[in-house]
Amino acid sequence: MEVLVIGHRNPDTDAIIATIAFSHILNSIGYEAQAFRIGNIQPETRVVLEKTGLPIPDLIIDVKPRVSDVMTRNVISINENDPIKKGIDILVEKAIRSLPVVDKNLKVLGLFSVESFAKIFLKELSTARLNLEKVLIENFLKISNSRIITSPGNGYLEGRVYVGAMSAKVIAKRSDEIRGQILIVGDREDVHLEAIRAGVSTLIISGGFAPSKHVLSEAEKKGVNIIVSPHDTYTTLRFLDLSQPIRKFSEYPVIITEEAPVSELRELMIRRGTRTIIVTDELNRLKGIVTRSDLVKDYRKKIALVDHNEYSQSVAGIEEAVVVAVVDHHRISGDIKTLNPIIFRVEPLGSSNTILWRIAKEMKINIPKNLAEAMLYAILSDTLLLKSPTTTEIDRNTVKEIVDMLEIDLKEAMNFMRIAMAANEPSNPSEIINRDLKIFESNKTLFGIAQIFTTNPASYISMLNSLKQEMMKELMTRKLNFLVLMITDYIENKSYIMAVGNTTVVENALGIDLSSGYSEMAGVTSRKSQLLPNILRYLEEIS
Repeated sequence: MEVLVIGHRNPDTDAIIATIAFSHILNSIGYEAQAFRIGNIQPETRVVLEKTGLPIPDLIIDVKPRVSDVMTRNVISINENDPIKKGIDILVEKAIRSLPVVDKNLKVLGLFSVESFAKIFLKELSTARLNLEKVLIENFLKISNSRIITSPGNGYLEGRVYVGAMSAKVIAKRSDEIRGQILIVGDREDVHLEAIRAGVSTLIISGGFAPSKHVLSEAEKKGVNIIVSPHDTYTTLRFLDLSQPIRKFSEYPVIITEEAPVSELRELMIRRGTRTIIVTDELNRLKGIVTRSDLVKDYRKKIALVDHNEYSQSVAGIEEAVVVAVVDHHRISGDIKTLNPIIFRVEPLGSSNTILWRIAKEMKINIPKNLAEAMLYAILSDTLLLKSPTTTEIDRNTVKEIVDMLEIDLKEAMNFMRIAMAANEPSNPSEIINRDLKIFESNKTLFGIAQIFTTNPASYISMLNSLKQEMMKELMTRKLNFLVLMITDYIENKSYIMAVGNTTVVENALGIDLSSGYSEMAGVTSRKSQLLPNILRYLEEIS
């Protein structure tokens, strides 16, 4: 099973390293997992990845199913000039209903199907006359096993088809009518000669009878094609009909690109009333085909979520995907509903990577040294160097296990992370708000909590007015009831709280006064365990 392992929006170091670690674990137990990110890499995370030599996960915009997820590739196609019989034979042999018609460069020109053939063939039957237009003589020769005796023409069969069941005298009388046309006749030399004199373009002799030298001589003088068919006249006539180029019996198809969402494909199929849609590239070259039966398959992408389980924090289109695994250390939102059992591991620990380390240990999965080092830094980052109130004894023991395994000094690892975390501090108000902004909902109240970690909170407090202006923009854009910013000093173990919107909820929920523009909360460093539960509890009470 192919699985996309994805962290939350605005991913921090814990989320990014967790996608890599969980991918490694899933691959070790038989999945085909790949790590992705849905936001920009933070400077701190980039420092960690560079030090440990791990690649930056690819960016993914959404997980909506695309045409490329459902289409059939390596499609059987047919050249526009090939005979109808070849197309029919392919449909019967492959038990398919349609066949893309292409030119020599694989550009799509039409779609040959049971329906298009029946529609056009029946229309042609209503004229009671077979009229050929630029039918390759080669087509007829191949499908009927006929042979050409003289070929002075342009290589095509063109004109009305007549059966020479009349006498030579009648042929002579109707010379104006059959001039330039095609005549099928048996072993009747007098009719052969009269037809040549009348100026037919092609004389087809049925029954496998060879023409006389006199007939050949006259045909060469008049520039008439002579073809000998091994079949009776009726069968020869049928083969002539089936020699027509397949493009004549095709219809212009509905086309779509492989990057289009499946929802657009489905709507197009219903609106146009078609069973088949051709997939092309930007140059209209054939890439694949989609039929109604393809939409019966389970084409949804398989997703593993790490460091979050709320759809509001996840990748766009998550509702159209199948969540097959969750590893997280936050509250359970209730967004995820599945028909089948999934891997679901949520523990009240300081870091998602602590959980992943425990999973690997339980399953006896070896973690490469560079990945183990990155997991160590991720745990230190998410626990604020083991000072966060969310830090547990399990987190501390995990850090010790990794340090012992790597035979490195914990103080040196912490010093490295202080430098890395310092690199994470933005100065632009928009980046400060959006760097680590998470959106929550409770009792139809939509709100956001952004957090920034620093060793110099004064520099942010001095930006109070510009930060609040930016917060108001985000609040209106995202249609939030209120927006909170936590400026967390992880050295002094405290946070400064700013808020816009319905600040009364924030003040009552946290027991603070924001009249001066911000409030200091000693001992508060965790959004997850110290701010969010109080706000959710208050919203429950007032509802």
